Amino acid sequence: MGHKKRLSAVACVLALAGTALVAGPTAAAPDTSETAASPDTADTQALERSLAEAPSRGLQTPFEASNGANWTTVEEAQTYLEELDAGSERVALQQVGESVEGRPLNFVTVGSPAPESQEEVADGSMILFNCSIHGDEPSGREGCLQLARDLSTTKDPAWKRLLNKTTVGFIFTNPDGWEADTRENADDVDINRDFLALATPEAQALATVMRDWNPDVLNDLHEFGPREFYDTQALVLWPRNRNVDSTIHDLSERMVNDYTGAQIEANGMTSGIYGLLVKDGEPFQQVAGDHQARILRNYTGLKHITGQLTEAAQGPVTPEEENDPLLANRRAVDVQYSSAVGSLAMISENRTRLARQSAQAAERATQAGADQAGVVYFSGQDNMLPTTSDGAEPHPMCGYQLTEAQLTELGSTLELHEITWEENAEGAFVTMAQPGKTLIPLLLDERAEYGLTEATPLDDC
Repeated sequence: MGHKKRLSAVACVLALAGTALVAGPTAAAPDTSETAASPDTADTQALERSLAEAPSRGLQTPFEASNGANWTTVEEAQTYLEELDAGSERVALQQVGESVEGRPLNFVTVGSPAPESQEEVADGSMILFNCSIHGDEPSGREGCLQLARDLSTTKDPAWKRLLNKTTVGFIFTNPDGWEADTRENADDVDINRDFLALATPEAQALATVMRDWNPDVLNDLHEFGPREFYDTQALVLWPRNRNVDSTIHDLSERMVNDYTGAQIEANGMTSGIYGLLVKDGEPFQQVAGDHQARILRNYTGLKHITGQLTEAAQGPVTPEEENDPLLANRRAVDVQYSSAVGSLAMISENRTRLARQSAQAAERATQAGADQAGVVYFSGQDNMLPTTSDGAEPHPMCGYQLTEAQLTELGSTLELHEITWEENAEGAFVTMAQPGKTLIPLLLDERAEYGLTEATPLDDC
C-alpha cells in the first residue's frame, strides 16, 4: 500500500476510536510561498547505487565481511572509525562525551573537500543521523558506518556537490547498550525517553550536538519487532507533538512520504507508518508513535528541526528471510541506508528552504510567545485533539517564574535546551518570547506529563 493512501486512512483509525480530529498542529501559520521539490526516485536510486559502489580502499565493517553474520562490535567500530578518519580528508572523528561506563560518544562529520567547522556548519547546512540509540538495534549503526565510508570515498559529482554544501553528521549514542546488547544504557535508562530531563550523559551529548551544530534535518534510526498487522520491512514517522511548528511538521511529513519511505519502497522493500496496525490494506489501530516530547522524534520537531524516525524490522518478515536469517539482517541495514539516502535527497533538493524554515520557525515561536498567541498543548497529537481540560491552554502564559531552588536544579538543563532566563529577587523569570517557547511549558508546567518542575505560570509580564 502506498504512503499517501496509508496517511489518508489515519483519520479512519482515530474516527473508529471516537476521537476528535484536526488536520495538523495549530502552531504558527506556515510559509506557503514555496513548495518542496518533488523527488525522482529513479534518480535517487541511481545515486544510491553510485554511492554504494564508491571505492572503499578495502575498508569493510565486520558485518559486511561476514555477509551479515556478525554485527560490528564497539571495539571494532572504534578501529573502523579511526581508520576512516585517518584515511580521508573528508572525515572528522571527534568525541562529544562519555557514556555511563566511560566509552567515547563518537561524532563523525563528512564534507568535501573537508568537513566544515562547528561554527560554519551552525550557520550553514547540516543533516544528522542518530545511529541506534537503543543498544540492541544494530542495523542503524551498520548503515551509518557504511554510509560514512561511502560518502568519504565516492567520486560521483552529485554526491561531492552535496558534501560541498551540506555537512553530514553521524552520532553513536549508546555504546554501553551496544556492548551489553541491551535497549537501555548502563544505568538501565532508555535514552530515547530522556530528551526533556537530559539526565543521561548520552542524551546530554546529543542535545549538545543539536544545540551547537544546528542541524536542519535529523533522521533517528531504530528497529521494531514485526508481528501480525505490523509486518512491513520498514516503518517511518514524523514528529506528532501538536506544539511543533506547522511548517516543520509538514516538511517532516513530506520527507517521510516522498523521500525516505519512497526510497525504501523504490528499492523493493515494504514500508508503512510507525505505530499503525494495518489489516487488508487499512489501518485499524494506533499502538505507538504518539506525542511525547521526551522522545527524540518529537523533540527534534520542537527544536525546529525537520526530522523523522526510521524503524527497520528486526528479524524475518518474508518467507525468503525466514529461510535465510542473514538476508533479514542485510535487509535491515538496507532499510537504514535507503532511508538515509532519502533524507540526503531531501536536504539536497530543499537545502535553502529547510535552513530558512528552521530559522523562521524559531522566529515564529518567539513572536507567538511575545503575543501570547496560539494554544499550548499538553496532550493530543497532530491528528488528535486533547481529550481533557488540562490537555491544552487556549490562553497562553507569557512566562514562568522559577524559585532559586528550581533554577539551581534546572539551570544547566535549560541551557542544553537553549532556554534563557532573567534572574530576579524570587529566582528567575523564563519568558515565552524565545525560540524554546515550544518546549518551555512541557518542561515547567504542572500539567506537563513529563515536566521537570512545577513553576508558576504568569499571565501578565
